[in-house]
Amino acid sequence: MLRLEKYHIILVITIFALLSSCTEVIEIDLDSTYRRLVANGSVTNDSVRHQIHLSTSSDYFSNQPSPKVSGALVEIQFNTTLIQLQEHDTMPGMYLTPDAFRGIPNTTYHLRISGVDINEDGVMEEYQAQSSMPDGMKPDSILLGYFKSPFVSGYQVFMYGQDPPTREWYGFKMWKNSDLLTDTLSKYSVQNDDFFNGTYIYGLPVGFLYEGDPREALQAGDTVTFELNSIEQVYYDFVLDAQLEIIGNNPLFSGPPANVRSNIDNEARGLFAAYTVHRVSAILPP
Repeated sequence: MLRLEKYHIILVITIFALLSSCTEVIEIDLDSTYRRLVANGSVTNDSVRHQIHLSTSSDYFSNQPSPKVSGALVEIQFNTTLIQLQEHDTMPGMYLTPDAFRGIPNTTYHLRISGVDINEDGVMEEYQAQSSMPDGMKPDSILLGYFKSPFVSGYQVFMYGQDPPTREWYGFKMWKNSDLLTDTLSKYSVQNDDFFNGTYIYGLPVGFLYEGDPREALQAGDTVTFELNSIEQVYYDFVLDAQLEIIGNNPLFSGPPANVRSNIDNEARGLFAAYTVHRVSAILPP
């Protein structure tokens, strides 16, 4: 009996020591690395001045906005057309097409960035990317269905439309009147068509407007607009990678850390995307 009590005492002391060691603060010194170009922008079938944003990477603990890249030569080419973008007068690092134009589905767009020395070695660099604009699905309509439970209440948004026979990737945006509710990357939903490829979709859940959020809560007469983006798989992968970094990995079940995938060469980060935009709306009746 005495031996058993001594064993219990030793076990308690051991557990206490282990628990105490778990509270120790460990400081990790992260080294700096060379700067990389970060480019983000798109071409869509909306008639707008399309934008490319240029900045550079910075240290993890810099706590400062990413430095913008000014004075670059930014060009977009498709078919036999070459467009040179202009830097915004008051917003450094933002480059816009001189005029509004509609992108053409099933067309490949090439981005070229030159005249920059990101790593400051005295040698000018050049970066390129390309993206083909999918045609994708054109939704017919959306339906608003009220949902109520002890935990959450609001309106579910259901989409109707014919999915093409080719494999597709989609992004979902939601508007309430003129307010874009999915205005951050963490709120932007993406989905492939593996479960409904080539079929008519009778009410796919594409969004939920939470009654407890004043920004999302609907009143009679409000207009809900659903925007369907037909995107490439590289854009789909980019969004999932970025959202995983925002949410964070589960250390027990996730793989090793990795950079967010990019389609820009020369070790640059970010994404250049060409995609189609289709919108359908519904008005909440009295």
